[in-house]
Amino acid sequence: MYGQDADGVGRAPLIDSKRQLVMAGAFAEAVKDGKCFSGANQTGTVWTVGLATTNTGLCIANPIGSGKILSLLAAGYSEVVAPTGIADAWIATGYHASTDVILGVIGVARNLKVGAAVGVGKVYTGATLPVAPTYTFPIMTGHTSAALSTSAAPGLIRIDGLVSLPPGAFAIIANFTIGVAVGAKGAILWQELDE
Repeated sequence: MYGQDADGVGRAPLIDSKRQLVMAGAFAEAVKDGKCFSGANQTGTVWTVGLATTNTGLCIANPIGSGKILSLLAAGYSEVVAPTGIADAWIATGYHASTDVILGVIGVARNLKVGAAVGVGKVYTGATLPVAPTYTFPIMTGHTSAALSTSAAPGLIRIDGLVSLPPGAFAIIANFTIGVAVGAKGAILWQELDE
């Protein structure tokens, strides 16, 4: 399998000493080219429960007419204060061809090439969604303990492009408990590709 860099120059795949394809730097070129971004809560947030169209927590949206596809790379969810209810986190997605996500509280999209320009993806920590989202897959399994787990848990789950957001689509981190005001933060990382 061969690929090309941004200038169209063919590059051989990176193979280790066991003749296995090296994937650790799979997005390094895209980051170097300034095409990968992150949206994350900067303060603890009271999260919306489930799949409401009035959303608080974290939403990544691709505006209608952007000309880009947001390819999700990874997502994470963390609690700094344990909730008393079920704490389960999922990626949920939605799409509307003619209505964008409506701003409630704007977040900040950051280029993963630190200091580079932002892309088209929008970040919201409060928004009105044009349709109710649907659950796609979990990023953190549930627990009902009032104390945080003492075992290690992943803070960031790789998605590696398994979810693509065309213009008019959005993704949220959905959970099943409100928690407390300082109780949760999330992050979604994406790559912007031409349509």
